[in-house]
Amino acid sequence: MPAESIASSTSSIPEEEEPRLKYQRLEANTGDLLLETEAACLCVSEKMLALGTQDGGVHLLDYDGNEVRRFDAHKGPVNDLCFDETAEFIGSCSDDGGAMVHSLYTDEVFKFKYNRPIKSMALDPRYGTRKTREFMTGGLAGQVALNSRGWLGAKDNIIHAGEGPISIIRWAGTLVAWANNVCVRVYDTAAHTRIGRLDRPKSSNAEGTSCQLFWDGEQILYMGWHHTIKIARMRRKGAADLDSLRIVDVVASFQLDCLVVGLAPFGADLAVLVYHTALEGSSPRAPNSLAKTATMSGRGTSDAVGTSTELQHERPQLKILTWAHEEIAADALSITGYEEYEASEYALAACHLPRTRASSHSRVTSGAAASSSGRQATKWWADGEEPIYYVVSPKEIIVGRPRDGSDRVTWLLQHSRFEQALHIIESDVTLSQATREQVAGQYLEFLVSQERFEEAAALMPRLLKDNAAAWERWVYIFAQWRQLPAMAPHIPLQDPSLRQTAYEMMLHAFLLSRADHSILLALVKDWPTHLYSIPTLLEAVLHRIRAPGGDTEALLQVAAQLYQLQGRYDLALAIYLRQQQPAVFDFIQEHQLLPVLHERVAQLLSIDEERAIQLLMDQYDEIPASTVVPSIQAEEADAQQVGDRQQAEEWRRKLHHYLDQLFQKDQTAGADYHSLQVELYAEYAPSQLMALLVSSQWYPLEAALGVCQQRGLVREQVFILGRMGSSAQALHLIIQRLADIPQAIEFVQMQRDDELWELLISLALESPALTGELMDNIGGYVNPLRLLQRIPHGVAIEGLRDRLVRVLLSLGLVVPSLASVVPTASSKGQLALTSQALMLNPPLALLLLLA
Repeated sequence: MPAESIASSTSSIPEEEEPRLKYQRLEANTGDLLLETEAACLCVSEKMLALGTQDGGVHLLDYDGNEVRRFDAHKGPVNDLCFDETAEFIGSCSDDGGAMVHSLYTDEVFKFKYNRPIKSMALDPRYGTRKTREFMTGGLAGQVALNSRGWLGAKDNIIHAGEGPISIIRWAGTLVAWANNVCVRVYDTAAHTRIGRLDRPKSSNAEGTSCQLFWDGEQILYMGWHHTIKIARMRRKGAADLDSLRIVDVVASFQLDCLVVGLAPFGADLAVLVYHTALEGSSPRAPNSLAKTATMSGRGTSDAVGTSTELQHERPQLKILTWAHEEIAADALSITGYEEYEASEYALAACHLPRTRASSHSRVTSGAAASSSGRQATKWWADGEEPIYYVVSPKEIIVGRPRDGSDRVTWLLQHSRFEQALHIIESDVTLSQATREQVAGQYLEFLVSQERFEEAAALMPRLLKDNAAAWERWVYIFAQWRQLPAMAPHIPLQDPSLRQTAYEMMLHAFLLSRADHSILLALVKDWPTHLYSIPTLLEAVLHRIRAPGGDTEALLQVAAQLYQLQGRYDLALAIYLRQQQPAVFDFIQEHQLLPVLHERVAQLLSIDEERAIQLLMDQYDEIPASTVVPSIQAEEADAQQVGDRQQAEEWRRKLHHYLDQLFQKDQTAGADYHSLQVELYAEYAPSQLMALLVSSQWYPLEAALGVCQQRGLVREQVFILGRMGSSAQALHLIIQRLADIPQAIEFVQMQRDDELWELLISLALESPALTGELMDNIGGYVNPLRLLQRIPHGVAIEGLRDRLVRVLLSLGLVVPSLASVVPTASSKGQLALTSQALMLNPPLALLLLLA
């Protein structure tokens, strides 16, 4: 029968615990044998099994259940069997009072007869190598007898008595443990003394269940009695003295809610065979010899006709517990006929390799650690040392083995525990590739069936690893579900590298939805180009761009990226310019694309005016003003055509900015556009216009004059009129519009035309203020008398006296004291100056004016 049908969890399906063992029935000859009789006990060695039956037979079996040898040893049921450590001798005992030791490889047999039923027997582990050939027996007589061979033959030595029947004896190394009605005692055969005891639980009296003992090496003793489990450690009183007497320390103890009918180590944990009971009614079935162990302790009552009041029978469970009583697993065993069996009709035997003192000592600490964590490694045994657990019932024997990685994966997959299965295949390197592929396939199929595509895709690197065929299979599956976008971030680009069609399928899947175009762009940027065909993808991209709703910004960038990969930088540049990409400047410089800009150069100014101007200045010899200016003007014209005055004005301002920077870079580079630049300076930077007018020879004077007149730029008009030879007109502007005598004098001086001095004097005499200012400044250029002689009679000039003094001083004349000339002066400090006085005697006239 399949293992999963033999054991099942006791909890509900959603909470079902994973079994720690796999089970199968011991078949071959064993099945036929138990059809004729019933199993009474089982002993396990590293070489073989020994099965004792109700008819007194001892059957040696291999691990598959094939009978190797048989002894008709007893007339009554076999109560106990034991091997020595080399499995060369086997001991057996029975209710017939017999104890026998058979050599397995010779015809040597030792028979011993006792007056009372023998319930348990233990061979000295060194039985085959010691001349004393010691063993111990115990039973209803309540005595523990040590049988030892000497010069006069074998002899029993009673080492303990008086505490009731002996139900079980177990021997490990030099230590022996036995159970009676009172306690479990531990005896040191080397020191010939009892070293400790474990008291019988008080709760066991009511049920009368027998004690279960199991040695793990010589240091750990497991005891199960009724509902109680105790774990004891053997240690020496003197830690440094290896010859000191050992004592017994209980390191763990806990209660169960069920009967303990067998126990054995399970790595750092504990395997416990348990039995649950509930009052049901009566049954006519009499207990077999396995049950008699309990009967001798008072378990159960019976009437005269053999009908006993019994409990409801449930399936026995094999539990895995930590030393801290944490339940790791609980497997209910489907034993044939379990409905009729009592707890005492079950037994647990284990093939658990003996351990050295050091390894046993390490189990104490590892057991404590496992107890605190509640878990241990999946495979805690070494290869070739797999423990085996035998659950014995009257009519069949169930074999339990720890589940290896493959077994665990199978069970977990059957129960849809995929994450746990994944953890196992990642941690167990011994699992086959087929098992790994099975986990990956079923896990992904489950997630896809739940439409959890993102989660499935994220797990693919862990599940599929370097399996290229599996990756390609899932690409096709996700394509059918139209879920390739979820898979894209996780698909491998190398180790493994998939076929080109797989990558192209994924890339093409992102074309349909506008929302996926940005993902396609990221993939094209990140993926090596050898993974897909660039022309094929570009053709599909352009087709999608031309379709309705296809010209998304991201898809246009994809096209630009593909053009760039093909080396068609001009086409990529056109897209970047259309999209106003700030990175276009670096792209242009990297690929030296300025010469191909042509009429599109104005688009650079729309992206980043400052960077565009700087780029054009750096490369103004490669892309001259004759290219830039028409491009900007075309944009301005387009804006005007659509009635966007604000945009047109913005383009005109950018044109000014460009020409201004170009003029500062090289005054001749934009000479063809200086006429336009005059207009732009007049409009946007009038203060900078004069620099252009002065340094440039490439603008029409009449047009420039008109612009300056329109904008009211007088100084610029003066300069232009001067360049045109219209000095008189220019001088009129200076006097009449600017009233700037110093500039007028400078202008006249520069013209080197004496007639202009007369014109200047004439224009200045029209205003007393200008006349006075001219008096202050004319002395250094012409004779001041030319001005003074033409001053009209009666003109009142403010500060005239001081100004006359400065004129006299400028002429080198000495000015005498005014008091010696005229005793009084006008109270206003002003005099009437007549042209006749100046003509008769100019110095005297000036003195009179000062008076």
